[in-house]
Amino acid sequence: MKHWLPVLMLLAGLGCSVCLAQNPDNTSPFDRYIEITRADRFEPALKRMADQCGVRLKQATVRFAERPDEVWKPVQRFPSARRDQTIDFFSTAAVWRSGSKAVVELWWMNSEAGEQTRTLFCLQNREMLAGEEIQWTSENQYDDGSTDPKWAYEVRWNVEQKKFFKATLEGFVDDTEKPVPKPVLSKNAPKTFGLIPQMLHWSDLKLPESLLQ
Repeated sequence: MKHWLPVLMLLAGLGCSVCLAQNPDNTSPFDRYIEITRADRFEPALKRMADQCGVRLKQATVRFAERPDEVWKPVQRFPSARRDQTIDFFSTAAVWRSGSKAVVELWWMNSEAGEQTRTLFCLQNREMLAGEEIQWTSENQYDDGSTDPKWAYEVRWNVEQKKFFKATLEGFVDDTEKPVPKPVLSKNAPKTFGLIPQMLHWSDLKLPESLLQ
């Protein structure tokens, strides 16, 4: 089992992975997420994590933040479009809190490379209990003429004894997040997909404290 050590790796995309996108309307996973969230609806993955965590989304307190630069900024809700289209990196955070339990959803994107990552965490009393992550990348063409297709890779895990990470599911998925056979990878394809962010506490996320209030 593999681990992703620094928090900044999650947000800087050093462990980018891959995705087979078959989206008919040609919108990105991140843009679809923004649309769903602004409509006060929930993705299946978020509902699954909330059920596992014991958080009732419709009754929970939700807080949002975005990171268009180096600093997280709490916001009332996500904008319908990214305010600054000239930046390469952009992140969002949403926290649903119910008593001592919370679900955190982080999105990170690199618009230039077409890379996007969604990570979900379940916490209780600020301690990580479980998580899941899916990483996407767009089609890449290289100088030698080889091409990588669009991919997605998903990994889910539990935290045991407050310090051990146990993967419970991992594999390639399509744009609807359904399992697919492992596609043929070019020699240039990234080999770092499926890394588990090694985060054990709320403080490891480096998010504004106000999101958990």
